[in-house]
Amino acid sequence: MSARAERPALTPGTSLHDYAAFLHGIDPDGRVPSGGHPLPGGPPSGPLRSREVTRGLTELLPPALADPDPARAAARLDRCLTERGMHPDDVYGLAGLPLPDEAAARALGRRLLLTATDPAALAVGISLVGKLGGPEDVPGLTTVALLEGFLQPVLYTLASLRCDTEVLIRLIGVLHPDDHARVISQVASRDDPAARDWLLNLPVGPHTGSSQARHVALAVRLADLLEAEHPGTAVLAQGARLLNRMAPEGGTGSPAEILAYKPAVRVYEALVRRADRLPPTLDHHAILLSLALDLSSGPPVLLDWRPGLREELLVRLDRLLSTPDWAAAPDGARTHEDRCRAGWIRRMRREPFDRTTPDGLRIHVVERDPRFGDDVETRILLDGRPLVPRVFPQGRSPAPEFVLGRDLLCATPEEREVTLATAYCAEGCCGTLTVTVRRDGDHVVWQGRRRDDPGPRLPEHRFDAAAYDAEVERARTDDTWCRPARGTARLIAAGLHERPGLLARWGIPLSWCGTAGPYEETVVLRLAFGPGVSGATGREASQWVRMEWRLPDDGRPPAQRAAAALERLATTDPRTYARFRDGDREYAASLGLRLPGDD
Repeated sequence: MSARAERPALTPGTSLHDYAAFLHGIDPDGRVPSGGHPLPGGPPSGPLRSREVTRGLTELLPPALADPDPARAAARLDRCLTERGMHPDDVYGLAGLPLPDEAAARALGRRLLLTATDPAALAVGISLVGKLGGPEDVPGLTTVALLEGFLQPVLYTLASLRCDTEVLIRLIGVLHPDDHARVISQVASRDDPAARDWLLNLPVGPHTGSSQARHVALAVRLADLLEAEHPGTAVLAQGARLLNRMAPEGGTGSPAEILAYKPAVRVYEALVRRADRLPPTLDHHAILLSLALDLSSGPPVLLDWRPGLREELLVRLDRLLSTPDWAAAPDGARTHEDRCRAGWIRRMRREPFDRTTPDGLRIHVVERDPRFGDDVETRILLDGRPLVPRVFPQGRSPAPEFVLGRDLLCATPEEREVTLATAYCAEGCCGTLTVTVRRDGDHVVWQGRRRDDPGPRLPEHRFDAAAYDAEVERARTDDTWCRPARGTARLIAAGLHERPGLLARWGIPLSWCGTAGPYEETVVLRLAFGPGVSGATGREASQWVRMEWRLPDDGRPPAQRAAAALERLATTDPRTYARFRDGDREYAASLGLRLPGDD
């Protein structure tokens, strides 16, 4: 009984509280899995939320409260809720019912919190304790918060009990990073020195969401800190990181968080004017370059800037990063990750400063700091303003392969439809930002597509044809932003597009080529085939396989690596050397494919 896998639960009668305590106790220094420990009987079925359910619930609580023995009342309510198969969401509202005997309700809630075996019964206990409990209930609440589905209701309850900030900080210490955001938001809502001090030193990384970053900046009063006479280098660096995490395009149905952060212009100005107080390290160089990239072509361009201020801040950043000490910072990279970031700095160093934004069309291809992923965005600016965050907050600027790789923006007399962004949810939900592109004499015309869809309709834009062609050609042929692995992947993908018969001869209709990650130079080619991929219905719809071919960096230039890969795809069935990734294993075995675990 030394590992969770050896004994996922105690006995059938073990309470959920004790189950969570047991799992944490056998590995007290370990992290809870993402989403919380799975419940012993699996997740409950969906909430019922019918009038009959509500009526039945209101009949259960009064008898339980009338029982003078809280243990007996809790056991009976636990059994009743188990028999009815209720979902926790069906019962959280029970605590809103009139509770004439608060002492009895408090005793029942505390008993359920510690002894309930049914998730709905535990939810009743959490609700009653949240309404009538006190500090002595906090340990029990933080224990059940480790269970799947119970973190958010426990956080609401802890907020109502006004628990110490240290309680939330300790809870973050055991949760999976995927679940930190909700607890950090609770800490950020507190106006106390302990919360502000902890948030000011909070690590800001890939798991820091844009909304979370905004809440933290507001909670620590970032604008006031940066405008102080001596803000300190730690405050300056943290401020830059928070701005960088707020700046990405929304992509969640809302504008970029930086546009909702009212002190944004104050913070940018105060930070950039004091940026020369930061030591010239590689990390500081990276966060300041990220600031410049967003000030040049990202959503921050849409803030309410006074005339000339944004341009002045970009000039200041350019001058600072050009000084000898700052320019030499990437040369000191020692670790593999730092060398990757140094390479990114060299690729992006001039992007925010050499790309002017005249009237008309301007295209910025921006690779983000690899510390935060492998994203590359094609930012389209119309008359100096970024298009996607301005008119389609539900979407994200696309990768260059989707709008530049196939010459989609090139204008001809024949009208062409181009999708500039797809909604984060799904095209069928919030639609796409799509324009038609056509040449009209000395002009190129962009117009919103005519067919109805849930996406926005872009007003007509007319561009000088010569200037438009020059900008599209410049963006299409400029690969200074592209690291070798991505360049190899782009060339392979382009070769497969130009030679559709290359994979068709092996019966492979779908492929995708990209990189293995921001810190890897390995190229990954994924291939999907089978009746299910080709549109079969019925039983054959489940017969599909996805294979993966990984091409490690061998030191050759991207063009040579891509040519060699395409040659092998043309001459040898990739199913003989690619590895099974997922799909129907039985179908794969019938084709003679080698599966994981085979000798």
